[in-house]
Amino acid sequence: MLVDVNRRLKRDKAFDDGRVQGRLVAALDGIEVLSSFSRRCDRCLERRVTLKDQAGRKYEETQYYHRAVGCQMIHSSVKPFLAIEWIQPAEGEDTAALRLLRRLPDLYGSRFFDILLLDSLYAQTPVLELVQEIGWDAVISLKQNARDLYRSAVRLFAQRPPDSRSTEQVDHKTYRVQLWDTEGLPFTIDNPEPVRVVRSEEVLDRQRYRHGERTEYSTDHEWLWVTTLPQQAFPAAIVRQLGHSRWKNENNGWMDLTKHWAFKHGFLHACRHRPKQTAANGEREPVPNHGLAAVTLILLIAFALSSAFVLRHSKLVRRDHLTAIAVAAQLRAWVSKGPPSIRAPS
Repeated sequence: MLVDVNRRLKRDKAFDDGRVQGRLVAALDGIEVLSSFSRRCDRCLERRVTLKDQAGRKYEETQYYHRAVGCQMIHSSVKPFLAIEWIQPAEGEDTAALRLLRRLPDLYGSRFFDILLLDSLYAQTPVLELVQEIGWDAVISLKQNARDLYRSAVRLFAQRPPDSRSTEQVDHKTYRVQLWDTEGLPFTIDNPEPVRVVRSEEVLDRQRYRHGERTEYSTDHEWLWVTTLPQQAFPAAIVRQLGHSRWKNENNGWMDLTKHWAFKHGFLHACRHRPKQTAANGEREPVPNHGLAAVTLILLIAFALSSAFVLRHSKLVRRDHLTAIAVAAQLRAWVSKGPPSIRAPS
């Protein structure tokens, strides 16, 4: 059903306001859904956590948790999740991400979106090869976990002045940006395929209150991205914009679900009241526990439908500029009202 909802949204051009150079953008990232020291299921991941007792003495205890990887449409007003993949025991987030990326073309086709934004964890040869095989372009954050490419880019950019400088105002913040852009750097020693790297040095000027007085202060930030986007159609400024847009997956995706949709509540996790089935040995045993995955999928469907209703249909948003939370509160109040008393004609 989630696939049908997203296909209908694209058919109704719900994503077109977020196109970048005519292309649709999606982002992929992971999240920890829940954790518990007592409740567990067959698919729980495990880790040892150091705690302190009332006397301040340290001790270790096993914690059970679930993590998942999700792909979300971003850069448009409506930002639904396309699919989610659960991380299984004894595997990493990158393995689940590769499994999800292979599923997406079967669910939606390879041209449902065009550009995929990824965290630095996915700056790996298998991910890059799979993305290119499917036909997407990628913008991947570059950090020191991709040591060879990172060091090559930093050394190269340190030897030359920036290719462009700009200043932009966002709300009450001022960004002074310097950009470097180069092509032809080898991705890894084992995979020397040439890639493009963009570097951004940003100085953020803003104001804050200290001891009742407003003062100005600045912070420095450095960002690097590796991308397969062509330099002529996507200059460095657009690559920087796309690289920062990946945070919308965190802020307008996982954070919204966590804060307003009880995403980390752990519905039906380790439920003991499951129906039973007859096993091969003739004994009765509970059916596999899919309750958490089922409720999560329902939440993603509701998240997509409510976002589409509020942002594309609700007159309250267009006329009165209400937030989605305010619209939800009004809908709840309307549903909670009892039916009007109707007297039968005498």
